[in-house]
Amino acid sequence: MSDSSQRAADLVRVLHADIPLTAAMQLSLQSFDGKTLIFKVPLTPNMNDKGTAFAGSITSLGCITGWALLTLWSEQVFGHCQCAVYDAQFHFSQPLHGDFTATVSLPDMAHITDSIRRKNKGKVSLDIELADSNGVATRLHARYAVWRG
Repeated sequence: MSDSSQRAADLVRVLHADIPLTAAMQLSLQSFDGKTLIFKVPLTPNMNDKGTAFAGSITSLGCITGWALLTLWSEQVFGHCQCAVYDAQFHFSQPLHGDFTATVSLPDMAHITDSIRRKNKGKVSLDIELADSNGVATRLHARYAVWRG
């Protein structure tokens, strides 16, 4: 396992301990290469009354995946930082019918890196895709704050 993957796997264990919802969702790491993070969850514990993925699970997984990517990035670049989503817009184009993933990649981080160095805080937008075996069903555009402290 690469160092990046090990750090992400360690973060999943922290998530399960500190955010019980992630354990109930059965969130797990699919992959992390240092730039792109993919979390996955099985459908069964995240199912709604229609037999598809519950919107609350979809939105939770999307927000947590973005937060986790920024947590991993900030720890690598600055050491411990705080991260929080402050704006999230979801677009649901079709139901998720099976186990599903959330995928997010780091954008150009030069602006936020400079901001954190100068002001100890910064903001960044992430685009997160949630998909099952049928393809992308939900897109999340979210803005996160990252700060030292």
